[in-house]
Amino acid sequence: PSPPCIPVVINAEVDGAPSIDPLLTAPHHYAHPPPLRWDVGEHPNSIKLGSIGSPRARDLSHEDLASCAVRKSANGSPMMLTRITLVFPGLPLMVEIKPADAPMWTPTPLLYLTVGDVLYGLYRALRLSVPSREFDALTPAHRESVSRAFKKRLASDRENYDKNVHHGVRNIDYLGEMRRFVGLRPAAGIEVPTGKRRGEVFVVVLAPA
Repeated sequence: PSPPCIPVVINAEVDGAPSIDPLLTAPHHYAHPPPLRWDVGEHPNSIKLGSIGSPRARDLSHEDLASCAVRKSANGSPMMLTRITLVFPGLPLMVEIKPADAPMWTPTPLLYLTVGDVLYGLYRALRLSVPSREFDALTPAHRESVSRAFKKRLASDRENYDKNVHHGVRNIDYLGEMRRFVGLRPAAGIEVPTGKRRGEVFVVVLAPA
């Protein structure tokens, strides 16, 4: 079983709400397929644009990756964000995303946050090892679920077994089976961490891989 973190869809269409690029926007209804096909445990180079089985599915282009990820209204004028925070309700996991210093999708760094920054930044953050103190602070049931996900990941990647054992539990193991990227939605109310600003925090919506 997966950790207890099934994000709910909250209608965030309110005045002044941030505007998320369509490639990253979580559908408001689960019946609608997400625009991207991506298991967040896989490298972003594997991402396909288009629903499963669609003959029009294709790789993401550099133009797709260079698109502005999030805009918000400032005094009535759209403003491109340069940093956002990603959260996973129910999990001790928070990811800070900022523009890449040397993006592969443009010849020079951009002054705003791009779709590529979000996708590649999320992947890198999920690859980080979980500090032992953080793991020990989990409830026994949560530690067990994360450990099961870790062991399953080891078994599924025998080629890199020794390296994965060395790195131990990673952030990706918090997600269990919930690794299919559905999209982002603005964080609402209590989902916004202390010290963060509403409109700059987004929930990563996931589904079973």
